[in-house]
Amino acid sequence: MPRRLTRTEMLIGGYKFFRYLTRGGLFFINLEVTKRCNAHCNFCDYWKEKPPLELKDYTPVVEKLKPLSVGLTGGEPLLRDDLPDLIASLRQNFGFLHISLITNGSLLSKEKGLELWSAGLDDLAISVDYLDSRHDAGRGLNGLTNHIIAIAPELASAGVNLSFNLVMKSGNYKEVPQIVRECAGMGIRVSISTYNCWRTNNGSHMIGKDELRDLESVIKELKELKRTLGSPTNSYLYLERIPDFFENKSVPGCTAGLNWIQVTPDGMIKRCSDHPIAVHYSEWRRQYFEPTDCGYCWYGCRGSAQEKMTFKRFVNMAKDALS
Repeated sequence: MPRRLTRTEMLIGGYKFFRYLTRGGLFFINLEVTKRCNAHCNFCDYWKEKPPLELKDYTPVVEKLKPLSVGLTGGEPLLRDDLPDLIASLRQNFGFLHISLITNGSLLSKEKGLELWSAGLDDLAISVDYLDSRHDAGRGLNGLTNHIIAIAPELASAGVNLSFNLVMKSGNYKEVPQIVRECAGMGIRVSISTYNCWRTNNGSHMIGKDELRDLESVIKELKELKRTLGSPTNSYLYLERIPDFFENKSVPGCTAGLNWIQVTPDGMIKRCSDHPIAVHYSEWRRQYFEPTDCGYCWYGCRGSAQEKMTFKRFVNMAKDALS
């Protein structure tokens, strides 16, 4: 279940949200707390790179950028022993801030998950692309899937707002509806993102044009599951654009750099994870980035930021926060 907001958080959050709607700013930031990783995914190159330095405290970064929400990512965030302290610092220093974390789950235990939750998380997500040994192979971590399936329901039952983050690609897209159903049976919702090969130049996981009819059937089924199960968590708009992305290898209208940005472990700013470093956070300013015509991904985070903020969406987000 979501963390209950205090009255003060609701008031400050309402003000910040109104300011965002009327004056603009950052809806969220992806904050990489490390680029170190214990997985060896063939669709990601972080584990091959020399990791940069890591800041001891990201409070000054968030204070400078003033986002509504922060997503803590990696690398693998749980490789940082001070992760609970980082989360607690963010929770204690801002009157309202939505804090989420994504992990590959290999280092997660019930005790660690509850520690992170108590430190101030609002959402905990575990990367899961399959519910069998294919996920182990894809991540290069033997026994990973069984470990996740064992620990995740325990955390969900203990009150942690937990979801599985699934990357839709050629090898799994036909199975995604069944994965959503099985996860619902465990009390876990699924958030979908889509694979893209732009940064790594690995097109082997792209869904081909000859598969688009099957993909459209899958999307139709997922929309019905969203209606009946509340999962996947993505918007209908996001789901409907997935076939467009795989057909055209592009979706226009990206708002990266405008209402969301990427922050590296050492405090550098990027338009998004796939773009180069642009500036140190201390030198960032609003309107630093010009609008982009890049459309080479359809990540879930991009879709969320790009979706128009309507009154209906605001009400639904408020219901989630207050339930």
